[in-house]
Amino acid sequence: MPPARAVAAYGSPAFYEGRPTRHDIAVLGVLHHEEKGDRVLIDVRCAFTGSVSSAVRRVIQPDKMSFVMRRELLPAEMRMSWVVRPDHFDRLTAGGGFRFEPGPDGPDTTVIAVDGELDVHVPIVGRSVERVIVPGLQSYLVDEVATIPLAGPPTG
Repeated sequence: MPPARAVAAYGSPAFYEGRPTRHDIAVLGVLHHEEKGDRVLIDVRCAFTGSVSSAVRRVIQPDKMSFVMRRELLPAEMRMSWVVRPDHFDRLTAGGGFRFEPGPDGPDTTVIAVDGELDVHVPIVGRSVERVIVPGLQSYLVDEVATIPLAGPPTG
């Protein structure tokens, strides 16, 4: 699929609807969607559903591990930024970006490069929490990219 179609998928609320829980991350729903000139904003509520150690549970209760993933797409620039906003835990910061580029097999293929940082600002257990969250988030993003619809409405 061309990069423009991949970008358009991420900007559509339908892309997030009915998504199964994968790699300990559940999509709970789209909270906000706005097309504003040359950008698209979309806020998606998610929850971490995996198990955590007793040390982590001392810092945050597992049922409070929900967050909003805010994504800002710039389709003309073939990029998207993202930031995680925890609902109940103000000591986590996370954000990054996606770049959508033509793939090596021609203009109907796409390579999506994802970068980001995640930090848990809690002495002693912060790194343990990061080690639980990061692999699941990475795996989730790989699966998310793999589910981009191959067909859909025309773009641009």
